[in-house]
Amino acid sequence: MIKIGMAYYPEHWDSSLWEEDAARMAKLGVHVVRLAEFAWSRMEPQEGRFDFGWLDDAIGVIARHGMRVILCTPTNSAPVWLYTQHPETVQWGRNGRPTDIGIRGHRCIQSPVFRRYAERITGEMAKRYAGRPEIYAWQLDNELESNHCTCPSCRAAFRRWLEEKYGTVEALNRAWGNEVWSGEFTDWEQIQPLLAPDCLPDWHNPAFMLDYERFGAWCTADFVRSQRAVIRSVDPDAVVTTNSCFCANLPDFHQEFAQLDVAAYDNYPPMDLPEDPETLYSNGFALDFIRGFKGKNFWILEQLGGAGGCWSPMGVTPEPGMIEGYALQAVAHGADLVSFFRWRSSCSGAEQLGHGVLDHDNRDNRRLKEIENFCRRLEKLPDLDKTDIHSDVAILYGADQEFALKNQRQSRNFAYWKQLKLFQDACMGLGVNVDVAAQDAPLEGYRVVVVPTHYVTDPDLTARLESFAAAGGTVVLTNRSGVKDEHNNCIFGEPLPTVFRKLCGCRVEEYDAVGEKRVHIARDNGDSFAVTGWCDVLEPEGAQVWARYTEKFYAGSAAVTRNPFGAGCAYYVGTVGERALYRALMGQILRERGVPLVDGLPAGVEVTTRTGEGGSYRFIFNNTLQEKSFVLEGETVLLRPMEMKIRTGEGEWV
Repeated sequence: MIKIGMAYYPEHWDSSLWEEDAARMAKLGVHVVRLAEFAWSRMEPQEGRFDFGWLDDAIGVIARHGMRVILCTPTNSAPVWLYTQHPETVQWGRNGRPTDIGIRGHRCIQSPVFRRYAERITGEMAKRYAGRPEIYAWQLDNELESNHCTCPSCRAAFRRWLEEKYGTVEALNRAWGNEVWSGEFTDWEQIQPLLAPDCLPDWHNPAFMLDYERFGAWCTADFVRSQRAVIRSVDPDAVVTTNSCFCANLPDFHQEFAQLDVAAYDNYPPMDLPEDPETLYSNGFALDFIRGFKGKNFWILEQLGGAGGCWSPMGVTPEPGMIEGYALQAVAHGADLVSFFRWRSSCSGAEQLGHGVLDHDNRDNRRLKEIENFCRRLEKLPDLDKTDIHSDVAILYGADQEFALKNQRQSRNFAYWKQLKLFQDACMGLGVNVDVAAQDAPLEGYRVVVVPTHYVTDPDLTARLESFAAAGGTVVLTNRSGVKDEHNNCIFGEPLPTVFRKLCGCRVEEYDAVGEKRVHIARDNGDSFAVTGWCDVLEPEGAQVWARYTEKFYAGSAAVTRNPFGAGCAYYVGTVGERALYRALMGQILRERGVPLVDGLPAGVEVTTRTGEGGSYRFIFNNTLQEKSFVLEGETVLLRPMEMKIRTGEGEWV
C-alpha cells in the first residue's frame, strides 16, 4: 500500500517523549519515520568521537511500534568544530568571501577536506545501520542546490572541469566567443567563477554562464555519487534517494537522480491561494516534474504539515481540507510514499514558527485529524501502490534552458517555467495525464510531445522530433526555440526557429519583446485570447495559420501555426497566452490525436488517473477555496473546497 511517513527529530526532545510520540504516530497510521538529517554534531560531537547510542535508542523505540526508518546522512549541516578546525570546508559566496557560519547548508561540497569528513560520517552510519531490517531507505544530505561556491577548491575544480571539456584555452575562447569585450584568456588560472554582487548575470558572457551552471550541477551530482557509493559499499541493496526542492540554484535534477533509486521531493503547496484566475498555483506541475526525474512513481519526503514561518513572516494557516487534499494530490500524481513535515513544531532554533503537524502545545488538532482521514482513505485502497501514471502527452524540460534563460532574460514578462506550467495546466484541466520529462527522454509511447522554448539547441532532439512527427505524432514548439547553439551563442545565418524551421513549416520574420504589455490574437472561428511577454511574427512556409495577431504593426500576421509533417504535424506557438489559449489549443490537439478528454471541468478542478495491476483510480481534486459542481459521465459531482474524490474503475467512490 501507499506508505505514510513522518519527519521526527528525537535529538530535539527529551527521550521521555519518544515512546509517546512513536505510539501516537503508529496509531495514526505512519509506516516510516525520517531521522537524523541535521544531527551530525550529536553523532560526532568531537572529531573522531562517534556517539550513536541515542540514535540506536530512537530507532529501537520506532521499531517496537512497528515502524521503519528513513535514515538521513547529516552532511547538510556540519558541526561547528569542523568549520573552525578546517575553515577550508566553508562555502564561499558569489562575492568571493567565506560565508558566515551559523545556519545550515554552509559547507562546500567540492572541498576535498569536507568530502573526507562527509564520507567518514556517512561510512560510520552505514557500517552501523546498513542492512538492518529497521532501515527502510537512506536519504542523502538535504535539499541539495547546484554548487555556486567560489572558494579556492571550487575555482580549481571549475578550471579542471573546463580543461577536461575543451582541452586548450584556445578552444575554450572559440567556444565562448571571447573575442567580444577582449575577453580572451591566455591561461586557465585567469578563469574566475565569480559573479560580483553589483553586476547582473546578463552582463556576463552567456557561454561562460551556461558552462558555470553546468559545472555547478555536475558538482552536485558528483557529491550525490560519492555519498551513494559509501552506503552501497556496505549495503549493495540499500534504497538511496535525496529530497529535492525548487531552490535558488537549481541543479540538473535528471543528472542528480540518475544514480539514485527513487525520485523524492519536499512538497509545500501554496496555502494563500491567489484571486487572479490567470495565476498558475497548482502543485500538480511540480509533482509531474518530479515523476519525470526517473520516469516512474516517486516519494514525498516532506509534505505540508502546517503554516510556514522560518524563511519569511509566518504564513496563513492551512484551510480546512488542505492538508488532506494536498497529500492526496501528491498520490494522484504518482507518490507512493508521503512523509509529513514535521511531527511537532520545534521549540528552538530558526524553524520555531515553521509549523509541523502538532503545535507547541502537543495536543491533537485539526491538521492531525486530516492526516488521520488521509491514512484511513488509503487503507481502503491497499493495491494503489501497484498502479502508476500512464501519459499520452510529454512536456520536455531541459536544464540547459533553465540555466541559460535565468541568466539572460528575454523580456520583463517572460519565464521558461511559465510556459511549461501553462501546457501542463491545460492537460490537467482536460483530465489528461502528462509527463514532464527530460529532453533526452524516449518519445516512444507518446502521442503528443510539447517542447516549450528550446532555447539552447540539441541537434539530436531536432532529428528525434522530426522522426516522431513523421511517424504520426504531434509536436508543439514555442517562441524562443532554436535561438542558441550548444555553447549558448546565437545561431548565425538561419531564420528562427533555425533547426526547427523545416518541422514547423514557418519562419520568424521578426519578434517583439512586449514585456508586460497585452496584445491579442484571434482565430477564424472568432475565439480571441490575450497574449503577453513575447510575440514572434510568423511567416508560414507551408504551415496553416491557427491564430493571428489583431494589434500593433503586425496585426494580421500569424501567431500560432500548424504544419503537416509526414503522418503527423507540428504546431508553433509564437507567443505566451492566457490559460484559455492553452486549453483551446491542447483540446484541439488531443482530440486530433484521439486522446480521451474530460470536458466541462470547472477552473481549478484537476483530474488525474493511476492505472496498473492494482486497478484503475481517477482522482478528482478541487484545488480552490470555492465549492465546485459539474457532470462527469452523466453523474453530478459536488466538491467542497480542497476536496479530493477518488473513483475506482468499478465506479465506486472512495
